[in-house]
Amino acid sequence: MDVITENQTCPTVGYQAASVCVPVTVTPYANAGATLTKCYGAATVVPGRQVCSGIKNGVCSFTLSQNICVAVPVDFGAKATVGEAFVECLGASAEDICTDCNIAPVDITPVEGVKTE
Repeated sequence: MDVITENQTCPTVGYQAASVCVPVTVTPYANAGATLTKCYGAATVVPGRQVCSGIKNGVCSFTLSQNICVAVPVDFGAKATVGEAFVECLGASAEDICTDCNIAPVDITPVEGVKTE
């Protein structure tokens, strides 16, 4: 008698043709490259603590503009879900009725006393 130690499945594949549409939003971004700092004039050294002019933790801003063209690679796919499983019990047997089940249909007679619904 063979002992089944692993859960066995009977995989199959169904196909569905579909036209897929998806709205695409392009959100532009700009990443700064490595900065290059050059000294602009000589450093100033003043003894003692001085009040600095300008805005504390401030920034200096300027604007760059660039026309761009964006290629958007999109992978289309789908997730499938299945509903509840139904079974129609055809009977039971002490003989191995599965060995050649993919070759020809097997006529299984319901076993008396076994409820098939």
